Order: sequence, then structure tokens, then C-alpha cells
Amino acid sequence: MTEKFILWAQALDNVSPDHFDDRGEELSADASARRQDVVSLVSSVIKSGTRVYEVSGVLLTADNFHFVLEVPSAQRDNVGRTAPIICYGDYDAAIEDELGDSAVVALGAFVKRIGRTLQTEHINLVRDSFDSLKKKSSIVRLLRTVGIGAVILVLLVLVYELVQRS
Repeated sequence: MTEKFILWAQALDNVSPDHFDDRGEELSADASARRQDVVSLVSSVIKSGTRVYEVSGVLLTADNFHFVLEVPSAQRDNVGRTAPIICYGDYDAAIEDELGDSAVVALGAFVKRIGRTLQTEHINLVRDSFDSLKKKSSIVRLLRTVGIGAVILVLLVLVYELVQRS
């Protein structure tokens, strides 16, 4: 299930290479260009996107086509800071309920592979965060439809006015 997502976790010792999984492929420490590409994708969404969900350390940021989910792991780094697990993925206007479940499965497999755990509360919040994304996406679709309808109406009124003047 990880083939849908990019997953990233900082090394807890702050010295070892971070853990990366690019759509099902574990990225070795030598894959520096691909690792940098992953970081750039995540950073882009965080910078240009909108925070859709923020509860108990679970954060979901999304732009029009991509999301970044940040989930705190139960473990902390060697100086006691929260060590989030990052999940990046694509979505479209018709967000399916399975997206949240798929993210939970992918996160679970990833944290298990790297020797970490997620709290049950955070797993439930991940599902809730995708419900928020689905609602946001529905509202955006509605606003686009209304906007397009308004533009068409204005154009029809303008055409009508031009025809009346002729």
C-alpha cells in the first residue's frame, strides 16, 4: 500500500540518514538526488498549501492536488523532540474514503519497518484529517461550479445587452 505515498521520517539520533520510502521503494542513503526531490515535494506543499487539519500534533496540509500529513511518532529524537512521520500523496477532487485508510496502512507499514510506533489516538486522527480534506475538496468543487456559472451568466447578460443595442 506504500506505493501510493512518499514517506519520510527523521533519524532519531539526528546523525544517521533519514528514512525515505518513495512510493514503495526504500531510498538508500546514497540516493541523495531522489531524497532531495522528496524533500522539495513536501516543502512545496507545506509552503503553498493550506492547513486543512491540526489536532493533537496531527497536521494535514494540502494544495490543489497533493497533501502532506505529519503524524508524531511515539518515539522522540535523542534531544527529546517530537519526531513526526511525513506522508505525501496525490488526490483529486473526488476524494475516496479509502485514501485515509490507505494512508493509515502505509504509515503503519513504514513505522514498523523503521522500528517506530504511532499512538492509536493519532491513527484515528489521520482518518479524521482525510474527512476534513474531503469536505474541503467538496466545498472547492462547489465554489468552482458556482464561479463558472456566474461567469457564464455575466457573459450571457453582456451578449444580451450587446444584441439589444444593435
